Parts: sequence; C-alpha cells; structure tokens
Amino acid sequence: MKNASATHEHLFFFPGNIAAAGHPEVDVLGGKGINLCKMSSAAFPVPPGLVVTTSAYREFVTHNGLDVMIRQTLGALTAHGPDEIDAASVKIRARFEEGAIPERLAEQLVAGYENMRPDRGDGALPVAVRSSATAEDLQEAAFAGQQDTYLNIRGKDALLKAVKSCWGSLWTARAITYRMHKGFANADLALAVVVQQMIHSEASGVIFTANPVTGARDEIVINAAWGLGEAIVSGKVTPDTIVVEKTSGAVKSVEISEKAVMTVHTEDGIDEREITDEKRHGKVLDDAHIARLAKIARDVEKYYAAPQDLEWCLAEGEIYLVQARPITSLPPEPLKEELVEAVRVEEVERLRKLAGNRQKVWVIHNLAETVLYPTPLTWAIIKRFMSGEGGFGRMYQDFGFQPSRRVKEEGFLELIGGKIFCDIDRAPELFWEGMPVKYDVQEVLANPAVVEAAPTTFDAEQADETFLLRLPRTVMGMVRNHFLTKKARKEALDRFDNEALPAFKAYIERARAARLDKLPVRELVEELKRRVAYVMDDFGKESLKPGFFGGTALGELRTLLDQILGLKEGERVTQILTSGLEGNSTLEQNTLLYEVIHKGASREEFIERYGHRAVEEMELARPRYREDESFFTQLSTTMANVGEDHAPQALHQKNVEKRLQTMQELMGILTPMGGSSFYEQVRDLAEEAQKLLPFREVGKHYLMMGYETIRSVIVELGRRLEVGGDIFFLDWQDLDALEAKRAGLAAELERRRVKWRCFQKLDLPDLIDSKDLESLGKPRVFEHQSQLKAASLSSGTFTGTARIVRTPSEAKDLGPECILVCPSTDPSWTALFTVIKGLVVERGGVLSHGAITARDFGIPAVACANATNLIRDGSRICLDGERGSITIVSE
Repeated sequence: MKNASATHEHLFFFPGNIAAAGHPEVDVLGGKGINLCKMSSAAFPVPPGLVVTTSAYREFVTHNGLDVMIRQTLGALTAHGPDEIDAASVKIRARFEEGAIPERLAEQLVAGYENMRPDRGDGALPVAVRSSATAEDLQEAAFAGQQDTYLNIRGKDALLKAVKSCWGSLWTARAITYRMHKGFANADLALAVVVQQMIHSEASGVIFTANPVTGARDEIVINAAWGLGEAIVSGKVTPDTIVVEKTSGAVKSVEISEKAVMTVHTEDGIDEREITDEKRHGKVLDDAHIARLAKIARDVEKYYAAPQDLEWCLAEGEIYLVQARPITSLPPEPLKEELVEAVRVEEVERLRKLAGNRQKVWVIHNLAETVLYPTPLTWAIIKRFMSGEGGFGRMYQDFGFQPSRRVKEEGFLELIGGKIFCDIDRAPELFWEGMPVKYDVQEVLANPAVVEAAPTTFDAEQADETFLLRLPRTVMGMVRNHFLTKKARKEALDRFDNEALPAFKAYIERARAARLDKLPVRELVEELKRRVAYVMDDFGKESLKPGFFGGTALGELRTLLDQILGLKEGERVTQILTSGLEGNSTLEQNTLLYEVIHKGASREEFIERYGHRAVEEMELARPRYREDESFFTQLSTTMANVGEDHAPQALHQKNVEKRLQTMQELMGILTPMGGSSFYEQVRDLAEEAQKLLPFREVGKHYLMMGYETIRSVIVELGRRLEVGGDIFFLDWQDLDALEAKRAGLAAELERRRVKWRCFQKLDLPDLIDSKDLESLGKPRVFEHQSQLKAASLSSGTFTGTARIVRTPSEAKDLGPECILVCPSTDPSWTALFTVIKGLVVERGGVLSHGAITARDFGIPAVACANATNLIRDGSRICLDGERGSITIVSE
C-alpha cells in the first residue's frame, strides 16, 4: 500500500503523514477515521486502510437528490415517538440502497481499495468497512455503535454496497433518536467511512485507560474474548475482565468468564461459532499480552492527554488497534474513604463550635426538596434570598415585621454537610428582633414539624432591660404588622399582575438581549450582582406574596373545617376544595408537553414558554431545557403510552368537577355538623385559596425565568475564565477579586468540588442534635418495618409496586401500578404524575410541589422520612393518603 496521506479527492490513506496533509478535521474524516489516522501517524500498531471522506457522502446525497427528501421526511415528524422515527428511518435508508454512486467516485473507491493490497496480487482483499460519523466519538457524546459496521468484505462490488449501507446507517432509528436525545441537529450531517484491512483475530476486546465503572484514573481495564470483537459488541459473550494498576502495570484482578461463542471469519463474511473446547472457560490473555496491552494503553492515553476507549485484536502474537475514542460519561474519580472521613470530622467540629456549651438543633429546611446539594455559588445566592435583607426577608418587612440584624446579615439557614437546614435559634428572629420567644429544643426533637409554626416558648434570657426598652417599638410594629399584612393580602394578586410582572417581563426581554460576550470580566461580575439584586430581591419578594397568602388562606380553611367536621373529614374536604385549580403553570406546562408528544404540538413553542425551567432547577449549575432538550426523549418514553383519559388536562378536569360539586354542596356538608353559620367564612376562604394557591407555582415559574438570566452570566464567566462548569464552585466573596485570583482559580474550584462530592457521601438525618454529633454523617442502619407512619399530602388509597427513583432521569418503564418513592419533586417530575398511581416523598408539606400536583392529578400522596431507605424497590405497598400510612404488603 502507498504510504500517502491522500491519493484521491475523496480518499485519505493511512499509514500516512497526517501533519503533511494539513491535519484534516473530524468533519472530513469522522471521529473513527481521524483517530485511526492520528494513531497510525504516531506509529501505533494500526492495520492499514483508508477513509472515504465526508465529501464523498455529500456527492452521493446530492447526485441522488436525497438531501431534500431527508429534510422533508424529518420535518414531517410530529410526536417523535419510536414508531414514527422507525418509519422515517426505513424510508430514508431504502432510498440510500436504491441510490447510485457517481461513476467517477465509484472508480476512486475501487482504485483505493485495490491500492490497499500490500503485494498488489490477485484475489479480493478482506476489509472491514466501518461508519465514521462527524459527531461520533466526541468527549461529550458517545455516538459509537449508532452507525453500522460490515466485516470481512471482499471484492469491489461488495465494497461499494457496504460503503453505501454505511452512509445509509447515518439514518438508523437509533441514530436519529440519539441525536435528538443529545440535542444534535439532524440537518446538514455527513458520514465518513473507514475501509481497513481485516485482521484474522485469534482474540479481541476493549481497553479502557481509566476504570469506566468506578472512575478510577489509576486503573486500566481490559476486556478480552476469543475471535472477533463482534461477540462482545453485540453482548453475546461476557469477556474476561482484567484490571491493571496503571503506573506499575501490576495486575489487580482477573475475572475469567464462560465464553460460549466466538465470532470468526468465513469465506462469505463472518459467523458465530459455539466454543466447546478448553477455550470456553480458559484465560484469553497471558501475562505478556496483558503487559503489552497495558503499555499501549498508557502510551495512547499520553498521546491524547485524556482517558481513551480502545478496541484491539490479537493475531499471530501481534496486537493491533482498530479504534480509539474518548471515554464518555466517565464517572468522577472515586473519593478515598479517608478524605470523606476527614471532611465529616471537620464538619462535626464546626457544628460543635457553633453549638458551644449548649444544646443546639438544626432541622432540614423545605428548600432541600428542590436543591439537595447546592453548589457554593447557588448556596450564596439562595442564602442571601432567604435572609432578612433578601427577597424572602423583604416580603416579611413589607408586612411590618422587624428581622434582627443577625438574620439580615446571616439569614436563618445553615448549610450542613452540603444540605440546607434551619437554625431554630435564628429562625424566630425573622419576625421580631429581641422578642423573648424561642422554639423549645425538646419539643423540636419530639416533633420537628413544630418549626413550621411561629415559636411560642418564653425565653427568659432575652427578657432583659434592653427588651423592655424595645417593647414600645415592638408593640407598635405588631399593630402596624396587622394592618400591613391585611392590606397586602387584599392587594397581593393585583400588585403582582399589574405592577411587578409587567416590569419583570420587560426586564427579562432586555436581559436576554444583552451581549454578555462583549463585557469584560469586571463588568460581568457587576451585571451578575445587578441581576441577583433585581430578580431575587426586588422581584423575588413580589413573586412570593400571592402564593404566601394562598397558603395562609389554606391554613385558615383547614383549621376551620377541622373544628367543624373533625380532623379526618376536615382534611378530606379541604383537599377537594383546593384541587383542580385554574392557572397552575406546572399543569399548563405538562399539558403542552403531552400535546407535543401525542398531538403534534410545536416543540419550539414548548421551549419558548418553558425553556427556562430545568431538572432540579433551583441549582444554578443545572442546564435549562433550552440548553439541553434531551429531556424530551426521556419524557417521550415515559408518556408514550398515556391514554387520552389519563392525559394531564383530563385528570385535571375530573378534579375541577369534583371541586365545583363540593362547593355547591358546601352548605349541606356543614349543616349536619352545626356549621351552617360558618358557611360564608368557609366559602370565602376556599375561594381565596383557590385563587391564590396556583401562584405558588406561577411565582416560581417567573422567578426561574429570572434565574436563567443569572445563570447565563455565570456560564459566560466560566467560559471567559476557562473553568467551565467549575465556575459554580465560586463563593460570593470571590467575585470582587476574581481576576486577581485567576492563576490559581481552577485548582481551588476543583478542591471545592471534591469537598462538595464528599458531602454527598455523608448520611445525614433530617434533624441534627449537637449532643449527638459523634456519628453524624456515618451510614445509618434502617430496620424495614411492615407499617410506616407518614403525613398525608393527598387523599386516597392505592396498593401497588414501589419504585425508588431519585432523579427524574432514572424513571424508565415504571409499570402499570407504580407508587413513586422519591426524595421530593419539582416541576421536572410532573410528567411522571400521568403514569404513577401514588406518591411517597421523604419531605414536603401540603403546600409542596408534590402535594399540590398529586391532588391535581387525583392520586394519593404521603410524606415519609427516609422512605427511599425504608421501602425496597419492587415491594408491594399499600399507600393510605387518608390516614397517612404505608403498609409493606410484601417484599
């Protein structure tokens, strides 16, 4: 074979001098092709071959008029369901098979193939023909296996047919779906094809230069099987697995599998043969081969300066490499146990210092429902928002309350082990500075829910002469608070709709249009501060008020109905009266999503209206929907089999009808219990709650719109400072000296990321007592009980299969009788409510997202601490939303 980089317009030969050819890009050779050329040029043991460049694909497509047909076929897709995508794929691939390769191009391909024979003798040279996509084998996406490979191809006719089939495999259903999932456009794609001399492999396999399971960068993992690698790729054989210590080359472990079949060459192609001799249970690689493979792996990783996934084969004692690509989705490097323990001990000592010589208690805050482990920058912004001077505290100041200086400066929340807790000593100071009331520690230990109400325990230590001096001002403040709160309650909705929201929408329009890429770093920092101040403080307080008063009305309604009807019936009627509410933005989002998947509604419209939302959206590091549309694929799978009668709008309408009927029957419900005189009060509270409660979701919908503009500045800072996503590990105080710290910034942010990951290894309870810190963060042992106590969130009962799901992306096929068991929910979980029959969350009250959504979908729901540990996945459970209990029927 000629040692030339390129001999024809559409061909690129290897081995060859890739540098002399001007370093062709991946869009010319595809991912597989460019890596083979690079490794061959670097003298790695790569069998010779050639790459049919993407220009050949484009010439073929244009010659046969396929570009227009592809655009029309994909443009006609509506629901993006598997059946529709399959049909489009079949249509496109058929046209590729029917198409004719232009004569001149065909001549070049045949000439290039014949040029590959080392001896230029007679006979058809066996080659492997592999697709090489331009989006393939990138660090951020694993396209490997999405296109086709054809082995042991012999002769020019077979070659041309295989090349054409490879081109068509760019449009397999799995490739189209995968590109949609990853957010890659289907338009203007092209495919290169690798034609490589076949090696009659005695054994083959894969090498990972880092452990793909654990993430360990100091390990090499080798998979090995007899024959060609096709049996491994297809999953028909379990290979031997060898783990090698990277630096020393020492073998750490060897797992020998039973290898029942092997793929072999035949005269007509390849075939699968059963292994019946000693090879079936034998070791594929000896020590010398393992050492050789480990050295090659180290050298290739050093060449690419990144962990690699390599395909290798062994023939006549020689090792060859036939593919290389970056390892995608490599887990973070494992944390050493001693490091996690050191972080745990450091956190325990910090809490001991905070407690001093007295008993101190922290209770998990409901923000943990939506942001489980905030990154430092997210936490800084949330902490400020929840302080006495942030949006949350300013709302209370608008009502006439007087937060203490400490709460204005520090807030009342504490980040412990990476999670958000309420400091029960500081929380009372949100209302009145120096007021001699507190939460009783023993009461909180017995029932942490008491923190949800105002403190009532007299604190003699604060009732000193300074309190007496402040008392007249405090009393006047309380009188003022009564009138201001009453006035704000009447005006909340009108003020939000007609004052705050129009100004906010105009601000969002300006913020989205801003050219952040034109601002220097210092001005970006100032822009970030301005956006946080306006979104989280100025608009933030207004976004909270309607929903706050909706919750107030709900609480008053529940209390009144409990007194009239009793606790159980009062709760049931309250839930009915506050279900099926109009104007819920989360319901509207889910309804449109259903219509996108089932009725051909515009995906662009969905992104326009809800692209600012995200999974775990209170975490600023999470990409918004408009940045990553892959959630569509997951949700399409989840909602694909949801019938019209179980569509979001249909379920909502049932609750609307039930609510309206109960409102009409209200007098009849109250009268038998002697409550007819309370009819107007109950009716008015119900109507107020019905009007305002949806604004708990509406307010967050708009707040997240502003949140997106904050994120956009942070992302630009990460790009500008060349630290990417690690920018979210900045702390607020870092911002003012950002450029001065730039030299050591990356290393410092990585240290913070490691500590953040260590926090996530700690097992923290929802209540922390300073008298019991020694074992804090160590794994807890839970005894599985047959009966679990829970708090009722939505009435109803159902017996079904428990499915433990910790993030929405984990939810696949949940089954027809699924009771979802998860830590908590936010709007990104809502699509699952169309398929589940019950909900168990670990935390959340009657006004949490999960509770509101469950009631609107008419499914029972409860909150049960540590539910994901106490309930086994797949167990049969009876969920009772009436009594607030879970019964484990069978495991």
